[in-house]
Amino acid sequence: MKQIAAIFLITGLLLTACGGGEDPASQPDGTDSQAGSEEQDVTIEETPVETAPPPLYPEGTLDPSMITADTPVSAAALYESYYAWDGKKITLEGYPRISYIDTMIVEDKLELVAQPGDREALATFAFTDFPGITVRTDQLVTVSGTIEYYWTGDLKLVDGVIIEDASAAQSGMATSPYVYDGDTPILVGEFFDMFNVWLGKEVIVEGYYNSTTTSSSSYGSSVRVDLSDPNDTYSKYVACEMVEEIPEETNAIMIENRAGTQIRGTVDDESFSMVGLVNCQLVNR
Repeated sequence: MKQIAAIFLITGLLLTACGGGEDPASQPDGTDSQAGSEEQDVTIEETPVETAPPPLYPEGTLDPSMITADTPVSAAALYESYYAWDGKKITLEGYPRISYIDTMIVEDKLELVAQPGDREALATFAFTDFPGITVRTDQLVTVSGTIEYYWTGDLKLVDGVIIEDASAAQSGMATSPYVYDGDTPILVGEFFDMFNVWLGKEVIVEGYYNSTTTSSSSYGSSVRVDLSDPNDTYSKYVACEMVEEIPEETNAIMIENRAGTQIRGTVDDESFSMVGLVNCQLVNR
């Protein structure tokens, strides 16, 4: 019996040594976890990028609101700004100017005023095709057209078209000749002020002395000094009506040193296709 027990003991030790009591082998990495194999949905919120609107007055142009009586501006830049709206399509909202009656049929032209019954026309539209539309003095009308600069500074537009079912113009619209799209309605009173923003403004204009013209009439004599641009001495941009005759010595200095001539004056109506300044005085000559 002792021999049999010894045999069983030896057999058990051999089985243990050969690995018969090992646990089942674990599965290879990556196959034993469902959670590790599943893809998780990730929501990425994109923040909208706000694009800054273009500047009302790009680099190289004049912003009239920034010009003071002591800010020298070049003759060419003043000319470009003064005529900046010329030839541009504009859409205006206002009331028809109708004299003595309450309604009218639009034929070849239509004048707009800021308020019903106003006497002063702020904009005049000329029509190529007669609209034949009946309008009332108390009826808001939206009209588009192309500005054709008039020598008196009056706001005149050609190729007029009455826009029906137009969106209402918003008060206080911020725009300029350089960014306006031509189609967004503008209140006629507000645009009239934009268009004539330079009138009555005192400025110092700097340019290349081009010439002096002395004229005599029954009203007296006048002296006009015309300024050009140093890079374009043949084109005249500003006409300055002087308050007094220019002394011979000063005139000789202007001729010898033409560039950089500065004249202070008040912007007035167009003068011989130039920007007209009145009450002018030499600043640095």
